[in-house]
Amino acid sequence: MQRKKGILLILFACLSPFLQIKGQDTENLIQEFITAYQKGSVSSGLAGQIFNRDEKEVLSLLQKYHSDKNDRIREASWYLTAAIGRKTVHSDVRKDVLMQLIQGCRDSNPWVASKNLAQLKNFNRSLFDAPAKKALEEIFRATANPPEDLIRIAGFAGCRNLIPDFKNRTIGRQEKNQQLQWVYYLALARMDDREAIRYCMKRIRKLPVNDETIEDMFPDLIYMRRKEAFDYLLEVAMDRSSSCSSSNPDNEQAIPCTAKILGMIAPYLAGFPVQDTAGFSTLSSEETIALVNNWMKEKYNADAILQDIY
Repeated sequence: MQRKKGILLILFACLSPFLQIKGQDTENLIQEFITAYQKGSVSSGLAGQIFNRDEKEVLSLLQKYHSDKNDRIREASWYLTAAIGRKTVHSDVRKDVLMQLIQGCRDSNPWVASKNLAQLKNFNRSLFDAPAKKALEEIFRATANPPEDLIRIAGFAGCRNLIPDFKNRTIGRQEKNQQLQWVYYLALARMDDREAIRYCMKRIRKLPVNDETIEDMFPDLIYMRRKEAFDYLLEVAMDRSSSCSSSNPDNEQAIPCTAKILGMIAPYLAGFPVQDTAGFSTLSSEETIALVNNWMKEKYNADAILQDIY
């Protein structure tokens, strides 16, 4: 028994330096990455080495950099944190990263805070539990001039406690910035506020269907994730009378907007018959319309609209 205990102690003594070196190696890699990030010379190979390490160890080592006095060091540490959250296959790690990034939205540097905010779009809505929503709500209420991304993400996450706040910003045009006022309506619509949905649809329906409307306004309809919005998008997509510019620079003749609109909405509809731009280019207009019409008759309903992604 004594001999066995002695062997274990020897093994532990042999392994201890290895474990310390391994930990030091990870920290050294992080420091090397942050130094390179500050100089604007980060290599994908260096980042890849960090991503191959234990995720929880890396996240733990990054913590101290989140409060560093140097803006670029904090930015680099948040960049790595967000990347781990995007790449991980472990839901608990992804959730941990989400909560860290939400706290990172309070960063003293508006640029760093805005980058952390934008990273939240990469996480599924189902990860935004009650504590995550509460944290977003607190950030919104503590911000004198909430940025557009914060409003949109709060709507996406389903921060329903903010509905009264958002409505107050639209009543009597309290929000003087017209673009932000529109974003408040969109966020309310994303949270299924019927009045906001009617307002958004009425405004969109007044616009001509052309390149400008499709590029500037249709992404907002997609963001809403309401069946009324997708009904309209499919309606105008299947209308051959709409006119858009061709993707072929040598063709100046206007063409129907069908492929352009369907290509935009395809990633947000479960089971949509054509899922990428290449697919649209290999099919004739008649084939595309026939496929989509058949899908709409047999499979299209509110449940087909993917709600869990931004």
